[in-house]
Amino acid sequence: MTAATTVSDLAVNVLRKPGSQVCLGIEAPESEFDIAVAAALRRFAARVRIPGFRPGKAPSAIVERHIGWEAVRQEAVEALIPALYLRAVSQEGIEPVGEPSIDFDPATVDRGKPVIFSATVTTRPEVGLGDYRGLRVDAPHTEVTDADVDVAIEQVRKRYATSVTVDREARMGDVVTCLLEMRHGDELLTSAGEERDLELDQEQLLSGLADQVVGMTAGQDRTFELTLPEDYPREELRGKQVSVTCAVKSVKEQQLPALDDHLAQLAEQGTTLHEMRESYRGLLVDQAGQRDRDQLENEVLTKFRDGIDVDIPEAMVNAEVDRQIRDLEQRFKSLGLSWEQYLSMSGETNEQIRGERRESAVQRVKLELGLDALIKEESLEVDESAVAQEAKRIAAGQRLSESQRARLEVLARKDLARQAAASRLLEIARGEE
Repeated sequence: MTAATTVSDLAVNVLRKPGSQVCLGIEAPESEFDIAVAAALRRFAARVRIPGFRPGKAPSAIVERHIGWEAVRQEAVEALIPALYLRAVSQEGIEPVGEPSIDFDPATVDRGKPVIFSATVTTRPEVGLGDYRGLRVDAPHTEVTDADVDVAIEQVRKRYATSVTVDREARMGDVVTCLLEMRHGDELLTSAGEERDLELDQEQLLSGLADQVVGMTAGQDRTFELTLPEDYPREELRGKQVSVTCAVKSVKEQQLPALDDHLAQLAEQGTTLHEMRESYRGLLVDQAGQRDRDQLENEVLTKFRDGIDVDIPEAMVNAEVDRQIRDLEQRFKSLGLSWEQYLSMSGETNEQIRGERRESAVQRVKLELGLDALIKEESLEVDESAVAQEAKRIAAGQRLSESQRARLEVLARKDLARQAAASRLLEIARGEE
């Protein structure tokens, strides 16, 4: 598909290609180059010393003779071509998603000639929203039962439990102080000679570990085999057999506080056990409601995303993977761990991590493209005061330049608009149009 338009004095020929690629044939009149040359000469005049003239005061003709035409032309071209490209994409309403590939021969540019070049760039793709108005999802509702409250109260009792050393075999629920070493072949996977406390809980420990330690007494050693789980941090060890040696130093029994009014006062949740139960019931109801809302939103957005028809450019996927990797690096940096240290500990490479994150990046980009298209389709707007407030919240504690603040407002506006689009989809899914 080819189209040609002229806006002001800049002619642009647009050729759309598969994969959201656009080739722009750009032609600017000779006057554009003359303006660029004059600007280049002014810049040279300000930074070079010419005998007999103060900086910036030498006439353009003298500056050009002093510098040489080739240097002046190169300076003008290097400033002009990017500026013309940006004007071209702006006047054609094109949204690039990456840096352009410029095809240009500097030798063709001279005084008295138009400036002609081409640029190929990846753009935001067209998005087919599908029948999003027919989207329907049943809202989940989680009931909070007395049994749920009982579990919450038991967790409080465990929080205030006291440990008492006992002279007997270890049982489920006990805390065992021990030396624990785990090996795969000749490789030691745990710290050597380090005592640790193990709460014998099958859900918290490696599968089979609690069962092996149950029945041991203080002063007893035991060596046994375990199979590492499929979600073990080191991918090459997942599902592998390891040898575990456990030397028990002591066995402690956890004594829970009585289930009475004193527990409520201890936990500062009222003065009676009944008040404590009602307090936790309310908390559980709030938590369940939030989980239900999150589940509903996830289901709605997933159905909406799955109904979108879009050819996602690889450049957008790579940019999203880059963003995720940067977030990971910042998270580990806050923990005092460099990216290289994390790679060493996990046994993974950059390529492996990028590959693992590619599919999630595709799905995220697809959803964001869909939400952006929905914003236009539904003519959704955001309150500018809310944008300013959100930008201020994000910038809290940071010293930003004016350009950084402006960019932050753009990002805040985009985020709030996408939130509005998600809210619109929830209304549609619940039949609240």
